[in-house]
Amino acid sequence: MESWISSVVVARMAFVTMGFIMLITLVYTIITDGSPFRKDLLTPWMNATLIDFYLNVAAIATWVVYKEPTWIGAFIWTILLICLGSMVTCWYIAIQLFKISPQDPLYLVLLRDRHARWLSSGISNVSGTI
Repeated sequence: MESWISSVVVARMAFVTMGFIMLITLVYTIITDGSPFRKDLLTPWMNATLIDFYLNVAAIATWVVYKEPTWIGAFIWTILLICLGSMVTCWYIAIQLFKISPQDPLYLVLLRDRHARWLSSGISNVSGTI
């Protein structure tokens, strides 16, 4: 058994844990405080929070569309991101982390499968950059 844990394994554990923390937080808040769709919660800060949230969803959805091999998959994940926020974001990242080897560099999680394979094979373009 190796004495070190790869960054991919640590990231997997972190994102799965964060997803469950968000799920527990969401369920607890709904049970103790009720629906988030109440008029008394619509303040200027809520507007700023919602704008911030949807700008983040747009950025993450752009990456999801790049990563997903089909448009239907990208569409479903984007809807889940919009409806369930950071919980789904964490789980999507965790799923992507489970698709790469623990020995792979962590940055490969950002790339589409074929781009990651190309990069891993050591092929580079004429200028020597990727």
